[in-house]
Amino acid sequence: MKNARTNEAETGDTLKGALILARFPTRCNTVIAEVLARLLRHERMTGLDAVAEASTTRLAAVVHVLREEYGWEIQSNDKAAGCKDGRVAWVAEYTIAPAVIAALSDVATRWCATVWKERSAMRARAAEARRKAELERATKEQQR
Repeated sequence: MKNARTNEAETGDTLKGALILARFPTRCNTVIAEVLARLLRHERMTGLDAVAEASTTRLAAVVHVLREEYGWEIQSNDKAAGCKDGRVAWVAEYTIAPAVIAALSDVATRWCATVWKERSAMRARAAEARRKAELERATKEQQR
């Protein structure tokens, strides 16, 4: 995200004397913002969680952007998951350290509230988007 805008006013908080250089995304109505907000409220996220909760199949890419472009130290731990076909698969589970969350609690709480408000407004238009997608699919089928 070369042109990602950041909220520079939110940088520079400290954790036990160490400078936290992570930045919050300025745009709060994005999947990237929602994933960060979920991690900041102590959620643990896997790819499957991201599909159900944040409407993305690209959690690893989102985490990469949060790490590389915004400076967040997001931890990744392997987790065993049982599959419907009887296998055990290993998946990545992402978290942010509780100490980092605590150090940023006031700023993060305000920022997260904005994210939830803007993402809720987007979700209110979900039915309209589904209707539009169905119409576009039908139109494309007729053109064939």
